[in-house]
Amino acid sequence: MNWLTKAIKFGEKIKKVLRKRPSRQEQANSKWISCCGTGPQLKSTIFNKEQLNTCPNCNKHYPFTPRERFDHFFGKNNYEIVKTPELAENPLNFPGYKEKLERGRKITGHHCAVMVAQGVKNGIKVTSFAIDSRFNGGSINASAGEAIVYCFQKAIDDLTPVVAWSEGGGQAMQESNIALHFMVKTVLAANTFKKNSGKPLINIYTNKCYGGITASFAGPSIADITLAEPSLVGFAGQAIVKNQTRENLPEGFQSSETLLDKGMCDGVYHRKEINKKIIGIIKLLLNKNSEVNSLENEQTSEISIQTREAS
Repeated sequence: MNWLTKAIKFGEKIKKVLRKRPSRQEQANSKWISCCGTGPQLKSTIFNKEQLNTCPNCNKHYPFTPRERFDHFFGKNNYEIVKTPELAENPLNFPGYKEKLERGRKITGHHCAVMVAQGVKNGIKVTSFAIDSRFNGGSINASAGEAIVYCFQKAIDDLTPVVAWSEGGGQAMQESNIALHFMVKTVLAANTFKKNSGKPLINIYTNKCYGGITASFAGPSIADITLAEPSLVGFAGQAIVKNQTRENLPEGFQSSETLLDKGMCDGVYHRKEINKKIIGIIKLLLNKNSEVNSLENEQTSEISIQTREAS
């Protein structure tokens, strides 16, 4: 082995050391986090009750778990988790999928990526669901899709508004058409809720929302009002779009602010203020629906009187 070969091998070893990245476990256990290009930041400056998992410097919104979301929206101990159906596990016997589901359950303590809750916010009873990206990337399998359908049905039964916190990567590919058909089923459930309850449906994009989620129940044409926290929203991910188009992506591509600019959502708000906006919109829509119903009842009564007089 000559000196040149030794030098090359030594250089490769140095590169490996420099390129070595900490494992997920090491990152999770660390007190530090890399954010907004300013160097390491203490996690305690971001993940606290005041900042609500948002960076004080760049405004980046880190994910909430469903329970954190419900605690923040309803208030701690001011809501109940709704038990949802558990459908067949790994119906297609997809290799390695059962283990993925087990990991998701262990991390989240829940049987699927969707959690449903019902509580009272500012005197108004609300049914809500949130998606947990820690469970298989927030993908919608049969159990998660059925949980969303169940949420809408419960809201119809109890005549409550629905607040949907949408994030995740789309449908679970390991369940193929079984998962895909829930794109249709969840949209039908949402439309049935709007038709039969007369209550508002508010959808909020959070974290990263992609694939079959944005193409189904979280689509901008489904909810009465679509809001967003600072987040990324699209169908295909940025890396896929860039790879397919072979072009540099424009600044702000797939950001919630761009969606607002293009008319794909109705407002982008910081996590600290979004709850106030949601409940204000719900009150406004409930009052408007009440006025419309009263007007329709008056018109129906007038028609009935005129019919009786004519006969």
